[in-house]
Parts: sequence; C-alpha cells; structure tokens
Amino acid sequence: MNENHYQNLYDPNYQGVLDAPPEAVPVQPKPEVHYSRTEKICAFLAMLAGFLFIRFTLYHVTGLFTTLFFWMLITVEVIFVKNSGKSFTKSEKFVIFTMYLFSCAYFITANQTMKLLSTLFLILDSGIFLLGVSSSLDTVLRFLPEALPLSTLAMPLGEFGKCFDAVKQSRGNAAWKNAGYILGGLLIALPLTCIVASLLCQADENMSSLLGNFLKIPPEDLLILVPQVLFGVLIGCGIFSAMYSATHRTILLDSGTCEKKTEGMRFIPNMMLYAAVTPVCVLYVLYFISQMQYFIGGFTGTLAEGFTYAEYARKGFFELCWVCVINLAVIAAIGLFARMTGSVKPLMLKIYSIFLCFCSLFLAGTAIAKMFLYIRYYGMTQMRIYTTWFMFLLVMGFFTLIVKQFRYSLNIGKIAYIVFTVMFGILVFSRPDEWITRYNANQYLAGNLQEFDDDVIYRSMSADAWAGLSFYDEEEMQKLFPDYAMSPEEIMQDEKNSMQSDFYQMLNLSAWEIMYNVK
Repeated sequence: MNENHYQNLYDPNYQGVLDAPPEAVPVQPKPEVHYSRTEKICAFLAMLAGFLFIRFTLYHVTGLFTTLFFWMLITVEVIFVKNSGKSFTKSEKFVIFTMYLFSCAYFITANQTMKLLSTLFLILDSGIFLLGVSSSLDTVLRFLPEALPLSTLAMPLGEFGKCFDAVKQSRGNAAWKNAGYILGGLLIALPLTCIVASLLCQADENMSSLLGNFLKIPPEDLLILVPQVLFGVLIGCGIFSAMYSATHRTILLDSGTCEKKTEGMRFIPNMMLYAAVTPVCVLYVLYFISQMQYFIGGFTGTLAEGFTYAEYARKGFFELCWVCVINLAVIAAIGLFARMTGSVKPLMLKIYSIFLCFCSLFLAGTAIAKMFLYIRYYGMTQMRIYTTWFMFLLVMGFFTLIVKQFRYSLNIGKIAYIVFTVMFGILVFSRPDEWITRYNANQYLAGNLQEFDDDVIYRSMSADAWAGLSFYDEEEMQKLFPDYAMSPEEIMQDEKNSMQSDFYQMLNLSAWEIMYNVK
C-alpha cells in the first residue's frame, strides 16, 4: 500500500477501492510427538525409579534393596537406548559394566561414606553414558569440563515434561488408561492414607505393630512417604528427560565446537607465561633444598627436629594438597591459555609442565612415605587411609600429565576416568573399615602397636569393622577389649541384636557375616 493511497482516503471525492488486508498466516500447530510402547513403559518406570531413589539413597541407604534399585534403573536406561536403534561401542559397554559393578557397593560394604561416594559416582557415570550416546563417549571424556554440566543439568531438565506427555499419551490403550487412573487415584489417596494411618498407629499399639510388620516401615515414618513420592516424581521426570535427550535430540556435545572454544582461549603470549611461572619454579627449588632433611625423613623413618609423628604426617599432607592445587592450576593455565600452532606444543611449555609435575610427585612421594611411617606407629584410621588413597591418585594423575606432554593427542579425560574408576573400585570393594580394624588388631596382638583404639569402632566405624572382629576367638577378643564390663561374647551378641532390630541394617554382607559367625 503506497503513500498516495493513504492521502486519498481523506479525499471525499476519492472513488478508489481500499486494498484488502493481508491474509493472516495460520499458526502451525506443534507436531505431536508419538512415543513408542517401550518409551511409555519407561516413563512409568522412571517415576517409580524416582521414588525408589529418594527412598533407598536418601532415607534408607540400605544394602541389597539399593543395589537392586540401581540394577533396575541401569537396565531401563540400556533398554531405552537399545530401543532407539543404538549399538553400543566397547567403551560404552565398559561404562555400563562399571555402573552395574559399583551398584554392588551397597551390598558389599556398610560404610556410609563409601555408599555416598558410590551414589555420586553412579549419577555422574550414568550422565556420561547417556551424553556419550548422544554425542560420542570419547568426545565426552576429552571435553569432560564442558560435558558434566550438560549431563547433570541440561539433559535432565531439557525435556522435563516429556515424561508426563508419554504417560498421558498411553491413555489411548484401555489397559494403560485404567492403569493411569489407578495410579492417579493412589497418588491422590496417599497423603490422606498416610495421615490416617499415622493417627491410628498413635492411638493403638496393635495397629502400629500390624502396619509396622506389614510395611516394614515405622508408623511415624508414614508421613515421610508423601514428600518421597512428590519429589520422586520430579526426579523420575529428570531421569526420563535424560534418556529422551540422549536418543532424540541432536548432538549435544560437538568436538569441533569444543575445539574452537579451546583454540579461542589461547591468547596469552608464551613469553608472558614463562615469566609468570619461572619465579614459582625457582621458589620450589629453594624450598626443596632448604627442607631436604625434612622431606627425606619420611623415607628414612626419622623425624625432623621438633615434630611428633602426628604433626609430621599432617603437615606433609596439607603441604601436598596446597602445592598440588597450585601446580594443577598452573599446568592447566599453561595448557589452555598458551599460544600454540595446532597440536604442536612449544618445548619450553613442555619443560615447565614436566618440572611442575615432578615437583608434585616428589612432594606426594614423601608425604606417602611419612603417612606409612605414621601408620606404623599409630595404626590405621579411616582418614589416614582416605588421604593415602588420595595421594596415590594424585601420583597417577601427574604421571598421566607427564605422558600428555609427549603425546598431545592423548585423551587425558579417558585415561583419568579409567584410573579413577579402578582406584575408586579398590577403595570401595576393599571394605576399608574391615581391614583397618583387622590390621590394627593383628598389629596390636603381635605387639607392634602400643594400643588398640576400640572406641573408634563405636564412634565412626560401620558394621564392616564388627564383621572383621567376628573372626577372632574369645581369647583374642579379651585382649582387644580388656576394659569392658561385658565379655567379648556379649559385645558381639549385643552388636548382632542391634542389627536384627533394624531390618535395613541386615541387608549387606557384613551383617550376614556377623549373624553367621556370632552364635
């Protein structure tokens, strides 16, 4: 419509015809997503898995039930991915194996710290597996810092409503429709039922005993089921979203895009980096020379003047942590910000990186030696074992960084994943509480330790420690617990009775060992 046309509209003698308004473009409806039968079933199972996750990883970190739950969840993920037409690579099969394997930790050990770490590992491992399905597992491990936010946040939240859509679409089938109505009715009735059941249990002991024996749930915990179900549904939606994103969305992590981002970060002139790192390296040299006797004492078994064994080991460990954190930050800065031509790393950058790695290895080695010296005189504890394990993990990490300087194409994320998985498996499946207790007991009975700290078993040890003690005879137990009013037989029987009073405590290997060995 031109300008003269608008002017003619105000002319009373204008006989022209008004232009017709443009036709409105109809809004295209969003295409409906059709879910397969497997996806609909997995949507229901994901909601169930969300509730079970809350129930058996937050409220009752039990043994066998939690292991079976994770096996079910992993199987659902594998079937969901397999149904999309995906064939698994060797690397993906290895990740699936690690998920099934570490699910056994809840049954193998009673140590709550190991169970918590296993839960975190399984969550991250599952996210890495599903993101690897969408992209490539090698790409995910190579660019792990960028992959973790995608696997833990973007995928569970990206298709959050798809779980409800799949459940809603399943109503087309009469059986699924009725199942949905039944499930909805049960969810609506659950809060009221729990409140009424809780009040009845408080009013009548027989009712309390009946419900407690039938549900294996203390009556006072019935109300807790309400938030468990509500939050469980939300977690289930996140689980289904992650699976759906992995199989239906476009590539979430592109190696080419990640490499361009990495190349864009290389903006600092190399000479500036050399000048910044050189004073730190010189400081390390002077520090090691001035403290040489202090460091070598860990290998020779002698203490530096003015130190006790406890102070010597603790000081060495904290020095290791700070120096290694600084060195890792410096090596990362050199690798990320230094200007490079393609994959050719300048010789000086390699030299600086290798020097920092050797500094860290030297300090880690001496700290490990000092910790062994400390354990020899004072015995093992959980914290001493955990810190020693961490030191060995750091040693292997810095060795990997040294190899990286000579093979730039090395997928360091993949190596780090394998190394950490193996080391973490050694820590978890060794049942640290049991062999810590048995080591201290054996050393004390052999006269190599001045005392056997039995109080720490009551304060911080799990049933794994008591399982280890159940193999000792009455005479040995009498030496280990000389100041107790109860006999060794009564001590172990008391621990057995305590486990039998709580249903969830009996669902792991240590409890079974105690119940079998203690008559």
